[in-house]
Amino acid sequence: MISRKCLKRDLFLPSTMIKLGDYSEDEARKLITDLSKAKIKYDTRTHFIIGHFKTDCLDGRFSELKGVLKDTQKIEQTLTILRSILGHRPDPDRFKELFLKEYNPLREIEKSQIAEILNKVSGNFKALDENDKNRVSQIFLKASDDEQSYNEAKSILHRNKIEIGEEIADRLDNPIVRATRNLKELGLERDHPLVRQTVIISAQKEVEVFIDEFSTILALSGDFDASFFDRFPAECSKISVLGSLLSELSKRPSSGKLSMDEFADKCAKEFDNNGNLIIADFQEYAADLARILEKNGLIKIKGNSIKWKASVMARVS
Repeated sequence: MISRKCLKRDLFLPSTMIKLGDYSEDEARKLITDLSKAKIKYDTRTHFIIGHFKTDCLDGRFSELKGVLKDTQKIEQTLTILRSILGHRPDPDRFKELFLKEYNPLREIEKSQIAEILNKVSGNFKALDENDKNRVSQIFLKASDDEQSYNEAKSILHRNKIEIGEEIADRLDNPIVRATRNLKELGLERDHPLVRQTVIISAQKEVEVFIDEFSTILALSGDFDASFFDRFPAECSKISVLGSLLSELSKRPSSGKLSMDEFADKCAKEFDNNGNLIIADFQEYAADLARILEKNGLIKIKGNSIKWKASVMARVS
């Protein structure tokens, strides 16, 4: 049973919710904050899915990979750093810190620069000028490269069965290296003796976000701000279209009644914005939309017939 996070002044309690989408925890947190501001009732469900990801790799002695890779500079740099650090037999708990410091000596300075830049705008990245945005983006990209190189270093240690802190002797002179690469860019086929594949199967957390359909009508009053649309343009479109469609369906037809088939026909509609079309097709969901309107006291369903109550528009305006 889906519990509802309702506004205290909300009088509408529809019996269903529709799924808006699946999101990471961070995305869902930002989305429901925007939904609350827009006066849209929501609920969330967290679940795990089994993810499946595969990538092509080259696996072999470094001397073998040199013969097919176009650029081995980063691998050579990683090996040089590994030989330097492991030669001193460091504490395993300090290995990452030592590696990253050696790989990017400016790392701590760059972290301080990001903090200084973001503090100027209270953490609001969009408020930065172009120069600061470019600088922050460059530092983030470099930090991502640092982490990737660290993971590659760990992979080399794993493939060569090297434990941090033990004597390495000559085991990094020509080690086994596993490098993720695009085979097409290298002109290699899958039957090449160095080509391997890595398959990652993992549990991934996702958050389902549901919204109360009838409350999307309230969002048409202008409670969407520009930042909501910038962050979630597809979600804003979904909510706006559903709200507009429900608002149209709430209007009493001249006859005061429709058959369920006629009502379903009205659940498909085109919205024209200067020649740009949005096509809303909720015909499969028509019976649920009718029940939502009935729950909110706008219509009465009897068999295959739908009757509108008098003066229903005052209830949704």
